[in-house]
Amino acid sequence: MEKHVYELVCGLLARDVDVQIVCEDRSHLPDPVNGLAGRIIGLPPESLDQEEPMPMDRWVPLYEEKSRRFAEMLDPSSFDIIHSHSHYGRDIALRLSAMDHRPALINTFHLTPVGQLERFRALGLPAPEGAPIDRAVSDMEATAARLSDRSIAVSHGVQREVCTYYGVPDERVPVIYNWYDPGNFDVHLRPEARDKLALDPHAPYLLYIGHFKQHRGKLMAEAMRRLPPEVRLLVIHPEGDPEIAAEFGGRILFCGYQTPEQLGLYYAAADLQCFPTVYSGFGLVLVEGMACGCPPVVFNYSAMNEIVTSDSGYIADEPTAAAYADAIRRALQDGGAKCHAAVERSRRFRMDRQIDRVVDLYREVLVQETRPIRETRSVPRLIKQQRAEGVVHD
Repeated sequence: MEKHVYELVCGLLARDVDVQIVCEDRSHLPDPVNGLAGRIIGLPPESLDQEEPMPMDRWVPLYEEKSRRFAEMLDPSSFDIIHSHSHYGRDIALRLSAMDHRPALINTFHLTPVGQLERFRALGLPAPEGAPIDRAVSDMEATAARLSDRSIAVSHGVQREVCTYYGVPDERVPVIYNWYDPGNFDVHLRPEARDKLALDPHAPYLLYIGHFKQHRGKLMAEAMRRLPPEVRLLVIHPEGDPEIAAEFGGRILFCGYQTPEQLGLYYAAADLQCFPTVYSGFGLVLVEGMACGCPPVVFNYSAMNEIVTSDSGYIADEPTAAAYADAIRRALQDGGAKCHAAVERSRRFRMDRQIDRVVDLYREVLVQETRPIRETRSVPRLIKQQRAEGVVHD
């Protein structure tokens, strides 16, 4: 199951909250050992049959089918709270809205697809390849958000998007940041980390988690072209990139997939973490790296500028490769001056602290009388109206 959900469930169980789970059974991401297996209600695997690669016109029907299956597998009378995630909560929200007496409904939004589309449009960037899917998913998310008792946003940026684009009152959209697990991500001495990873003890190393196909990866490659040849880039991703490898040679090291324990060593070994994206709902890798003493380099957009301060990292004001490369050069000249501040800043996002806030929210909604939230305008009409008014753009 998804990492955030797994950690949340473990935290809830540790706080004496009884939990059952409906999740995907994705054969390409198996869980060889899952300590929560006995609590999984499950999802019929035939609903996940899909072609590889998936044609664009099949994604939305698949999402809609999963949402229906999730709702069908639940007996609402068995629960005090149902906690869903983004568009997969649509059908359970519709089902609960027709009930006179129902459990409380909470939905978490880690980002919004329409938020990314708007950011790209504002910056004059081409819409992502999956933009038609994103627009359809936004309609599903709007339904889930407007019918939920609370919609958790993982940053203030996501909160603004849920309120603006989905028409949800801000008092129903609390912000509870994502988190990192200090059991996996903690400070390691850089020389020791480099020794364990067989890295040059003196070379300047950057760390990048991702691939080079989308906008942030292309920007990362362009920034590397502008940096001195001695600067090396560690890339964490299951797949390599032959074209990038051919161009940069030994300057870029493809490290493959890493377990959380090993990833902590890579964070500690690097001088800086590169996160050259112009849109992110939160930026989990940022707080993981900061917890290990690796200051990040980011652009001045939410949620990056909510996580990273000028004391704990480096912020490029212009969303260009030139500005990003300049920020990296300045950061390398600092010689690790912000490592300690990065660790201190990360502690605001510790897992135990954030899960406590989720439990507090559960208590808040349980003391209120739960009833269907009646729509004053249909969600599809709301989205169409916002697009006509220019709030949401096709």
